[in-house]
Amino acid sequence: MKRYLLLTALSLLMVGAYAQQYDHSGGIRMGYTSGLTYKKFIHKEEAVELLLSGRESGIQLTGIYTFHQPMEVSFNENFYIFYGLGMHVGYEKYSNLRRVVTSFDPPTYAYEQENYFVMGADAILGVEYRWLSVPVTFSFDIKPYFNFIGMRYAKVRFWDAALSVKYVF
Repeated sequence: MKRYLLLTALSLLMVGAYAQQYDHSGGIRMGYTSGLTYKKFIHKEEAVELLLSGRESGIQLTGIYTFHQPMEVSFNENFYIFYGLGMHVGYEKYSNLRRVVTSFDPPTYAYEQENYFVMGADAILGVEYRWLSVPVTFSFDIKPYFNFIGMRYAKVRFWDAALSVKYVF
C-alpha cells in the first residue's frame, strides 16, 4: 500500500513539475488602461492576449502577440518574462475642447464632449508569476502605446504600467 501511495505521489509531482504551461487565462488588468484580459497560448510559450480596456472615458480592444520565457536568474521556476507587439482600436471621449455659451446674461459656458475613433500600435514587457496549483497568475507589465489615428495625429504614452490577476482554465 505504501508503494502505491509513493508511486502516486511521485507521478503527481512529476506532472506538477511538467505542467508549467497553461492554455487559457482570463482576469483583470489594473492600471492606466484597466479592464478585462484574456490570454490563449497558441504554441508552447507563444500566446495571443486580448484586452478590453477603458482609456480617456472610452473603450479600446487590444490584441497582442506575446512570447514567454522562464526567468533564468529567478529564485523560483514559476517566474516568466514576456514581451510582444500588437494593435488597438476603439474610441476616446474628450471634453474641454470646445466651449459653448449656454447663457448670455450672465455669460455661462459648458464644455462639449466629443468622441474620437482611435487606432494604434502597442508593445508589452512584463513579468508573470504562475501559481498553477491555485490556479492563478499574477503579472506586472508596462504597455506603451502609440495612437496613429485619433483626436491628435499622433499620441504616445510610454508608461502604461499595470498589475494583472488571471484565473487559469
